[in-house]
Amino acid sequence: MDLFNLEGIYSLALEPENQIDFDHWMSQEGVVDYLEDEAKEEYIIIYSSLPHTFIHSVLIPNVEPNDEVLKDLQKWSYNPFSSWGLTCSSDDAWVEPPLSSSGSETLKTGEQIVFGRSFEGINNNQSYYELNQKLAHVLDIHFVPERRSWCKLDDHGDMLDVFKILEIDGLPKNETGTIICAKKEVLSEYLGVENLTLIRMFDFTRYKSGNFSGWDNSRESVDFGSSASIYGSLSIAPGIGSYSRGFQLIELSLPKEHIVNRVWGRPVDKEPKKYCAYIAHDWKNKDITEISCDPTCLSNYFTKSDLPFEITPAFFKPEVLSKYKSDRAKYKLDSRSVSCRASWHLETFDVNSTGQVHTYLIYLSRLPYEEQLHWKQYNEKPKAPLSERAIKTDFEGQFYEKYDPLPSLKRKLDKLHSEGVHWWVLRDENAPDKVHYPYTDSKDEWAEEILNLDQLLVEGLQEKWLRKKAKALGCNPDARLRALKLLETILVGIDFEEEHAREIMSPFHVVHNLRSILKGHTSGTEAENERKNALKEHGSFRKHFEKICSDCDESVEIIAEAFKEK
Repeated sequence: MDLFNLEGIYSLALEPENQIDFDHWMSQEGVVDYLEDEAKEEYIIIYSSLPHTFIHSVLIPNVEPNDEVLKDLQKWSYNPFSSWGLTCSSDDAWVEPPLSSSGSETLKTGEQIVFGRSFEGINNNQSYYELNQKLAHVLDIHFVPERRSWCKLDDHGDMLDVFKILEIDGLPKNETGTIICAKKEVLSEYLGVENLTLIRMFDFTRYKSGNFSGWDNSRESVDFGSSASIYGSLSIAPGIGSYSRGFQLIELSLPKEHIVNRVWGRPVDKEPKKYCAYIAHDWKNKDITEISCDPTCLSNYFTKSDLPFEITPAFFKPEVLSKYKSDRAKYKLDSRSVSCRASWHLETFDVNSTGQVHTYLIYLSRLPYEEQLHWKQYNEKPKAPLSERAIKTDFEGQFYEKYDPLPSLKRKLDKLHSEGVHWWVLRDENAPDKVHYPYTDSKDEWAEEILNLDQLLVEGLQEKWLRKKAKALGCNPDARLRALKLLETILVGIDFEEEHAREIMSPFHVVHNLRSILKGHTSGTEAENERKNALKEHGSFRKHFEKICSDCDESVEIIAEAFKEK
């Protein structure tokens, strides 16, 4: 079914007002076509409870649909609110499985997909639904309440609705309904592994609302349609109504070879993986040219070949990383790597002296093709060599020990958090991962990183504890003082010179004031002046941010040591 167009399902559930349309609707001529066409869609209805419409699906072992099996399946008498149950005789007790009372010997061997539940203790006994746990675990899907879906992450790290609940409102006479549909591509893996077939049981009952007193003996029963996969009967009482009852066998299982290839990361179809070509520095052949990142076009140190090395570097505009800052729930950007949740991982990158991002062709080859295209649009010729750090770590195999202020500051704050100090707390476990250097010349990126740093560092100060500590030292702080001034007052109270205490706290004030200016609602001329000053004094937003982080790092170390001694 089309999740964004429910017109088809409405045609099954809504009773036409016009008599001619009603007579055609009552004939149920379009039901077979609808079921067949809907089974070909991206999502397939697993359960539907609407006026005049009932559909319920289960999984059964692959069977040969001979006359005996078809006759047995016609006996179905089942709905999703039947479940595991405790059964007792006069002298014994046992657990009955969900499909034991389905009315069909074939169905008894199957698996229920959706379980309807209700509980008088909550929500006025409102019904809710659970998914077969075995199926959910095998497919690694999880219920996400705000999406009303059991979801997983797709190959690009995006949320994918696998089983989705649709609550249908606005029906005539204030009636409501529920539809649960499944993404066939995902469900088919489970059916393929377990050798199962999907069976959809259906019941369509149509009559004139407000003018129906029951079925008389004039109704005629005929086979339902002429489909090779739909079996059932249709009874029509002229001028009164009709009802159909039957089932649809749907073969969805995916070949196991396809499943094995997907799990092992091999191509699942005949199409080979695609690779982008990048302008790169082929230092092996002393050339700057466009080179494919296809591993077959590259070589390693141990192979004699004229092909470029796997670690041939390609260079990119710094904007290539902006995408990964814009969705921090999906992407994890570290100081030298970037990854997409449940999808891909770029092992390493770095930034050279001109601000270009660089990485190696072999790592780009491991990205999905769509991600390779993202990097390609920012590809450019090198403006400077690789960073000093990359040369040291990637080629010389040595640790890079040069001071880097932001990672150093994060390590100190992490230590404060692990030690459980009282004067500062980590308010958000994800806050350190949100703070990065500004990579581009964008003032918005610069302002955003100032905000992230302030939220990590300054908002972590515990004002109540600091005020209590200041009072304990006999400082008698003004009631209007906030965390930064309280911390300065405490430093003076533990024998720091006033000027020295002011200098120690100055970086904190710089960060907090910049946040107010750059991210405040009234930012304007003052923010523009700060931008100009930052570029004038430091040459780039990154250099300016490095200076702030260095100053804050030094102040945190002094404060931590001072408090440790008291």
